[in-house]
Amino acid sequence: MRHVKLPVGLTDSVNNESQVASQSPMRSCLICRESKPKQDVLRFVVDNAGVIWPDLQQKAPGRGVYFCMSEQCLSRINDKRLQALKAKFSIVLPQWDDLRQRITSVLQKQLKQMLTKQSSSAAIGRDAVMHRLWNNAPLMILRAVDAGEALVRQTDDGLEKRAQTGNKSLLVGVSSRHWLGEMFGRDDVAIVALNAAGSAAATVKKLNVYCVWYGRIKVLGNR
Repeated sequence: MRHVKLPVGLTDSVNNESQVASQSPMRSCLICRESKPKQDVLRFVVDNAGVIWPDLQQKAPGRGVYFCMSEQCLSRINDKRLQALKAKFSIVLPQWDDLRQRITSVLQKQLKQMLTKQSSSAAIGRDAVMHRLWNNAPLMILRAVDAGEALVRQTDDGLEKRAQTGNKSLLVGVSSRHWLGEMFGRDDVAIVALNAAGSAAATVKKLNVYCVWYGRIKVLGNR
């Protein structure tokens, strides 16, 4: 899965997100040491057996460490980097390969749960999505990277027209039609539109973060 860079004007409200981020507690990434808003980093905790676990909800008891999940930091993390945790925790090594699989599994499960909850109000498939694009409300579009060229052109044109009229859209590329169909309990699905207005905005923002993280960790696993 990969995050698709949108044409100018098709991003969500950057100013509002920046304001929220400035009010959020900051956490330092284990690898790059840069400070990031707490809601934009992945927390890890260590159990009594010295195993590192991803704490997606950031609610597990005990001290944690944080990882920004950027492409650069993911390319640098390995068991040697994890040795730095021995200064604070009793951990067993090596375990990065297993930790990567745990991250992938946790994100897959969380995305499945979140998207299942959205299924009743989602527009699934080309016709439903193209109809939803005429709606003025903010939208999140999930589009498979193996979607057909005609569908890509149609949705890009529709999103550009929405942008020209001031309607907000967020386009996220997902790994395949098969994966997107699996998330919604169907066969292959090329495209889905989700409501991103009002109370749904926070859910959409978190979905976007998890989709990006999942895509990056899957790419890493395929190398």
